[in-house]
Amino acid sequence: MSEKLYQSVIKDDDTKDFWGELFLRDELIKDLLGKDNHNIMYWAGKKMARKFKIKDALDLIIFFKQTGLGILELKSESTNCVQWNLSGKVVDKRIQNDSDADFMFEAGFLAQITEQQMGVVAEAEMNPKEDKNGVVLIRVHMDQKQPSNTQSEENDFEIINK
Repeated sequence: MSEKLYQSVIKDDDTKDFWGELFLRDELIKDLLGKDNHNIMYWAGKKMARKFKIKDALDLIIFFKQTGLGILELKSESTNCVQWNLSGKVVDKRIQNDSDADFMFEAGFLAQITEQQMGVVAEAEMNPKEDKNGVVLIRVHMDQKQPSNTQSEENDFEIINK
């Protein structure tokens, strides 16, 4: 998978600048974390969301793009669930080159941001079998009966949109 990912990313002008990120995330971190990769990446996403407290969906979409995580699109929203689509060249390359591509960091990040914004406990799920044409569906479920007790470590993060 390593050489396949490298060849695929470097040969594409739209993704070659992301090679370093993908190398660390899909090779090094995956090797270091082993079978615990998915769980640790989910909780790492939640931790980073507490540090980078995003105030609303528009800023969240901009932040994901600026961070190189992909193109985030709000698919649907109800009182108990928010559904996001994550796509873009980087997401597509990761899916094409790794049958176990991990988007749990993004899922954890979205869960924590939702929890902070809505004030109730929220957890996210993504099903790799639902990846369609380079699009990952992430569902964030909220428990309206359970208030959040998670405190953010930071004030709202100011997004620079240039």
